[in-house]
Amino acid sequence: MFCIFFLWGALLWANTPAMEAFFDAAKNKDYGKAQLVAEEVRVPELRSLLMELAKMMAQRKPAPDFLLAQGNKGDRRTEFARHMVAGYHFSEGNIPDHLEAFKRFSEALKMAEDMNNAIFSKAALIGILNLFSREIFIGGKQYKPYLERFAALGTDAADKALLIMYQLVFLSKGDDDLDRVDAQYYAQFERLDSIFEKLPKTHPFFPSYYFEKGMFHKIEGDKERALGFFLRADSLSAQKDNNGPFRASVAWQLAAVHYEHDELPQAWRYLNLYRKGKSNNLWDAFYDTRLASLIFEKQGQYDSAYHYLQQSVETEYLLGYKRNTLETALLTVRNETDQLKLDKLRLQASTATNRKWAIFLGGMLLAVAMIAILAQKNAKRKQLVAEQGKVIEEQKVATLLKEQELSTIDAMIQGQEKERRRVANELHDDLGSLMAAVKMQFNALKEKKGERTGGSLEKTEELINEAYGKIRAIAHAKNSGLMAKKGLLQAVRQMAGKVSVAKDLHIHVMDHGLEARLENSMELTLFRMVQELITNVIKHAAATEVNIHITNHGDILNILVEDNGRGFDVGSTSMAKGMGLRSIDKRVAHLHGNMNIESGPENGTVVIIDIPL
Repeated sequence: MFCIFFLWGALLWANTPAMEAFFDAAKNKDYGKAQLVAEEVRVPELRSLLMELAKMMAQRKPAPDFLLAQGNKGDRRTEFARHMVAGYHFSEGNIPDHLEAFKRFSEALKMAEDMNNAIFSKAALIGILNLFSREIFIGGKQYKPYLERFAALGTDAADKALLIMYQLVFLSKGDDDLDRVDAQYYAQFERLDSIFEKLPKTHPFFPSYYFEKGMFHKIEGDKERALGFFLRADSLSAQKDNNGPFRASVAWQLAAVHYEHDELPQAWRYLNLYRKGKSNNLWDAFYDTRLASLIFEKQGQYDSAYHYLQQSVETEYLLGYKRNTLETALLTVRNETDQLKLDKLRLQASTATNRKWAIFLGGMLLAVAMIAILAQKNAKRKQLVAEQGKVIEEQKVATLLKEQELSTIDAMIQGQEKERRRVANELHDDLGSLMAAVKMQFNALKEKKGERTGGSLEKTEELINEAYGKIRAIAHAKNSGLMAKKGLLQAVRQMAGKVSVAKDLHIHVMDHGLEARLENSMELTLFRMVQELITNVIKHAAATEVNIHITNHGDILNILVEDNGRGFDVGSTSMAKGMGLRSIDKRVAHLHGNMNIESGPENGTVVIIDIPL
């Protein structure tokens, strides 16, 4: 006996993937696939329930009564399927019992949550949300918890598409004035296209997608676009089996659009198509008679208009839509439940008072503990802030020292240059003049003494000439060697040539408008900057090509140095400091210029310097 029960339980567990595949196909409105999956289920009772459920959802017709009989209570999956069948049975009857359908779907939802099965939960939620969407108008927000739960369980594009279609339906029925829609309806409609772009064009949801677009343009009063989308929805649905109820809904909307634009023959044509495809329940009867009454009224046939209006009012009364049947019933049930809870609370009043005191004292202790913890955390936070402030101050001091060091170096270089110029000037102006005078005196002496002093005088003259030549050479040194003789451009080219020979690096120097020389100290400073940039390339860039452009624009001297190296993150402060860019920036600032750096990892580096002339 135990073996029999074990095998039966194993068989039911084995059917769980098949049931999940069934409800996933049903969610996607692929009822043909759902029917095929149901036929493969091994348990006879479960197989019959699922096959009938697929037929009911496709044709929107009630189930045979024998399927509603109680099954095996221990079989949760079969019981779940039975509740789903019962829910659709009561919602699709000729006189729908939405409250009973809601109870059955709610039981199915509870069982799905207990089984922790998201696919089953979504199937039950779809049943509940379909009930709410059938209401003629939705004055309250009873549907919101179920819609939010469905959104939380969503996993794929089909779930998102279902969610937004439910939202559009609920927002378009937010008032008993059927011509008004909730303001959020337009915001949600804007998202419709982007969501359906993620579904294949053959997905069964696309007739509903075009139906919702037709509804939007109908609300906006755009007849042509509304008709176009409704006809497109009908054309797609006609390619599928068991789409009669949906096509009937499309026909009713086409009739309504033509009625609104006074095209009454076309309105009658589509209303008759609606009558052929509609179900025989009160909902369809209400929509049929109400629209027929309105068309007869526009045609001036007031007797017929009154006849159909009276029928629609009677149907309206049976539906009880002014009392909002499902929502009102749910509120009644919940009010009764709240009253039971209130009675229970009154019976527990005496113990609740003591419990409140205990909770109060416990809360006080907890509050004191929380205050102590917060105080400790606040002290630690202040300590951390103080430590961070100290680090920042140390960084500021280090930065200031660096800046002072750079200023000192600049001042020292300028002082050296001034001192060299001063010595050279003195040699040239004072000693040079003196030696020139001495030479003149010796020339005079030579003329007077003749041959007697000739040899000595010639030797002395030779020495004086040599000393004079050396003094002139020292004086000419005030222009700093190559920089003085050839200028900035030649100095940069000579440096580029030497580096290109020593390293596996090709440096190209290009100039524009540098025919005239610059002031000597400026040329020296500019050369030091270019030299530092090339040093950075050699040390850090791992580049193979460097281009140096020096351009004189008249009032601005532009220096551009670009390489094809590894580059770096310009925003990295530590990188900038490590590469000596601060030193170059200080030199540029000293000349009242500006420097821009463009770089990125593996994208090379471009440094642009502009110096006013």
